[in-house]
Order: sequence, then structure tokens, then C-alpha cells
Amino acid sequence: MSDAKQLVEQIAAEADATISDPMPEGTVWTRPGKTVTVATRVSPEHLAAIEDLAGQLEMPVSALVRGWILAGLNARQDETVQSAIERLSADVQRLRELVA
Repeated sequence: MSDAKQLVEQIAAEADATISDPMPEGTVWTRPGKTVTVATRVSPEHLAAIEDLAGQLEMPVSALVRGWILAGLNARQDETVQSAIERLSADVQRLRELVA
């Protein structure tokens, strides 16, 4: 099972276990369905890869892409110079592995 699928299942289990708990103080309520559609363009090859990954994870393409967008936003919220350096270092290592 993939890490992403395990994470989704873990979060779902936690949500089920705490469904009757009161919301934490300071929680901001949102209204489901009050979302805005955002369109973007990707190449047919990228779309095929995204669709393939979504199929492997057994989730809709829109949920997968939305998760990536929100994860990217959250990753930058509390970013420090140190965390940025660590992120860049990891990216450089991935590039080295691709070139090797």
C-alpha cells in the first residue's frame, strides 16, 4: 500500500474515532460547497500520469491535485530559512539521483 493511501486511511480513521468530540477552540468553520473552481493546463502526458497515480491511490484526480496544492501552501506557511535550505538540499539530492 502506498504512503499516500496509508496517510489517507490514517486520517479517515482518526476522523471516525473523534467524530463526537467537540471542535477545538478557535476552529474556523467553513461551509462545504462554498468553493471556487480553478482551472489549469497540463500536457496530455502529465494528465495521464496524474490519472494513473489517482487510479493507483483509488481517489479522484481532483482530490489528488487539490491535496498537492494545499500541501504546497501549507509547506510554505511556516517556512524558515533553515527549512528552505533543507528543502532545496533534498531537491538537489533528487536531481543528483535522476542524473546518475
